[in-house]
Amino acid sequence: MTHEYSVIIVGAGFSGISMGLELQGIGISNWLILEKESRIGGTWAANTYPGSGSDVPSILYQLKRAPYHRFTRKFADQHEILNYIETIAEPLKPKIKYEEEVLSIEFLDQMDKWLITTQKNQFLSRFVILSMSPLAKPSVPVLPGQNNFRGKQVHTAQWHDAINYHDKNVIVVGSGASAIQCIETIQPYVKQLFLIQRSPSWVMAKGNRDNSILSQYLLQFRGYFLLAYLFTFLLHEIKVLLFINPKLMELVEWFNKRRIKQLVTHPQNRRSIIPDYALGCKRIVLSDHYYQAISSPNVSIHNVTISKIEESGVTLEDGTSLLADIIIYATGFEHAQHVPINRILANGLDLKEVWKKKRSAYLGMFVSAFPNLFLLVGPNTGLGHQSLLFMIERQTNYLSKMMKYLLNHHVKRVNVKREKELALQRKIDSRNQGTVWEKGCQSWYLDAKGNNVALWPFSSLYYWWLTKDYNKNDFEIKF
Repeated sequence: MTHEYSVIIVGAGFSGISMGLELQGIGISNWLILEKESRIGGTWAANTYPGSGSDVPSILYQLKRAPYHRFTRKFADQHEILNYIETIAEPLKPKIKYEEEVLSIEFLDQMDKWLITTQKNQFLSRFVILSMSPLAKPSVPVLPGQNNFRGKQVHTAQWHDAINYHDKNVIVVGSGASAIQCIETIQPYVKQLFLIQRSPSWVMAKGNRDNSILSQYLLQFRGYFLLAYLFTFLLHEIKVLLFINPKLMELVEWFNKRRIKQLVTHPQNRRSIIPDYALGCKRIVLSDHYYQAISSPNVSIHNVTISKIEESGVTLEDGTSLLADIIIYATGFEHAQHVPINRILANGLDLKEVWKKKRSAYLGMFVSAFPNLFLLVGPNTGLGHQSLLFMIERQTNYLSKMMKYLLNHHVKRVNVKREKELALQRKIDSRNQGTVWEKGCQSWYLDAKGNNVALWPFSSLYYWWLTKDYNKNDFEIKF
C-alpha cells in the first residue's frame, strides 16, 4: 500500500522539526516526517559521548519561534539540547513515523509526484523536503587486528552506558571536536589516556559558565529574549570578517599561540598540538580545559598512526605499544558531499552524480533539475561564525511561505530557473576566493577540486536579505 501526502519531510533533527512547526503554523495538515531512528533529535540523539555539547551559545542555539529559558549553561550540553528538541516537537509527534529509513526517492514525471521508498513502505508526495545532515554515518577506521581486541571499542557517535572509563587505560583516536570534548571530560577519571592524532585542531577558549537563575527567569519575557539574542548574534556576526580576510585571522592565530604557550608548558606537547594550517581553515573547536587536560601526567600524545590492534592494546607505526582497556574512535563522519540517500532520481538524473561535478543549490535549497524537491542546510549554507539554527529558520520560514502559495494554488510542479542557480553559485565561488577556507588545508568543507561547498562565505544578514521572501520570478511553475 502506498501512502500519499502533500509534503513529506525526511529527517527529524532540528531542521526537520523546525520545518514541521512552520507547516503546522500555516495550517497545512496533510504532511509527514520520516525518521530513520526510533527517536527524534538527529545529531543530538546520536552523540551522547561524555562532554558532548554545542559550541554555539545557547541563546543562539534555539528557534526564535520556540524560545527556551531553561538552558543552565552559556553553552548547552547534549542532554539539555535534546530535551529542548523533544519539548518543541511534542505537538508534532503524531506526524512523525519512526524507523523509516529512506532508501530512494524518484520523481514520477507523469504524476508530478515523488515516490519515496523506505525499508518498510512506499509513499507518494507532491513535495519532498530533505532535512538530513551529510554528517550522519560514523567514520570508523578499519585496522588490522581490530577483532582481536579484548577490551571495548566505541565510536563517539555510538556511545552507550556500558562504557566505564573510570580508572581505565583509554586510547582516543582523533583530534576534532568530539575528541576534544571527550578528552577534557574523561581525563580526570581515567588511569591513563593516550591521544592518537593525525593532525591537531585549533582550540580556542569557550568561556562557558552557568546561567544565573535571574537570567533564566528574564529569558521567559519575549522582549528580553530578543534583546539578548540580538546582542549575542551581532557579536558573532562580526566574526565573519575574520574568515573572509585571512590577514585578520592571522592576528587571532597569533593570540591563540600565545595562549597555548601559557597553558602548555611542555615543549614536546606544545609542538604536538599546534596545527600547521591556518586558523579557521578547518573547524575551530572551543574548550576551556582541553590544553590543561592534555598537559596532565596521565595523558600522552602520539602523532603516529596505528599499525595494528593487539588483544591488549595497539601498536603504532613507530613501534610503540600502548596497553588499553578502551579504544574510543573520535574520527568524525563519512562525508561524501551528497545527501545520504542512495538514489534521488529526476529527469533521468541522479543527484549524487550531478553533485560529483559540482555540489551546489540555489540558496542551498533548490537544484534546478529536481522539481518539487527542497533541501534544508544544503550546499554552502553552513556557518563558521554563527549559529546554524539561524540558517535553518531562514530556510524553513522561506519554504513555509512558498509552500502555502504552492498548495493554495494547486501548483503541480515548481523548479528553480537554471540561470538563477548558476548566477548565485558564481557569486559564492567568487567570494570564496581568498577566504581562510581555501588556504590549502584539507577539510570536509571542500570538494575534490578544493572548492568550499559547505559554508556560506558572506554574512548571515546577507542570507537573511536573500531569503526574506520568495520571488516567483526565480522559479518555473506549472499549474
